[in-house]
Amino acid sequence: MTRPISFDRPTPLPFLGVLRLSGPDAASFLQGQVTHDTRLLSDGRTLLAACNTPQGRVFALPRLRQHGDTVLALLPAELVEPLALRLRRFVLRARVDLQVARELAVAWVDTAPDAGEAVWFDCAPGRRVLVAPGPAITALAAAPPDAAAARRVEDAWWSADIADGLPQVFAASSEAFVPQMLNLDLLDAISFAKGCYTGQEIVARTQNLGRIKRRTARYRMPAGAPPAPLAGLALDGTKVAEVVMSAPCDDAIELLAVTSLEAWGRTLTAEDGREAVPRALPYAVGSTAL
Repeated sequence: MTRPISFDRPTPLPFLGVLRLSGPDAASFLQGQVTHDTRLLSDGRTLLAACNTPQGRVFALPRLRQHGDTVLALLPAELVEPLALRLRRFVLRARVDLQVARELAVAWVDTAPDAGEAVWFDCAPGRRVLVAPGPAITALAAAPPDAAAARRVEDAWWSADIADGLPQVFAASSEAFVPQMLNLDLLDAISFAKGCYTGQEIVARTQNLGRIKRRTARYRMPAGAPPAPLAGLALDGTKVAEVVMSAPCDDAIELLAVTSLEAWGRTLTAEDGREAVPRALPYAVGSTAL
């Protein structure tokens, strides 16, 4: 994905925030709260994982990275505090402290500058972010862009996620989808071999019974206002899909939408009449791959 603005230095991503879980039980506490196996964090990898409600609906979709006895969760800034509040309900006797890491900033990077105690997240092939104290990011980054340039950076980030078929959950769409609707089982974001976690029974039953009737598909529509999360897409006048995320890209709008398999591969119509044309995902979705 090409950036809309050429920066030789890290590009701040202020729309992303960080939740810090510190203490000797941080990773084991998360093991009972997210869909992935947090024991894998010990080898330095970045994990994509869902935090679900007891009903198996995705509340938040963070990327996780371990740094010593601390686990950092990277997710949309608007959901950091709500996720902290939700997780604190389950701490009980676990030796873990959850705090919104307001002193940390996030930047999109191409290379690996020396940033002291920085933590790296590998978000997708060829896309990496740096999490470090705000002053360190400021020192490394180019001069702050104006509001229009900052908007283009955010659009470029989300359109890169869309091109990679990587969904995200926002405040407006929190608790709207089960993990398989977001293709998380196809994105190595669910472990079906680990122990129990919140919502696990629903996720496992959905997988085992093969009752996955809706999947995330990628679309492109003409330029205009990007449709909001949960906006409907219709086929022959009947709503068959809900938008997960959207962003301007190359004089058009790219989007991911949870779509009925019966409508898979069909051109759909947005609420304002624009056509949403299917585009290929970079991975197969069973026999329905585009």
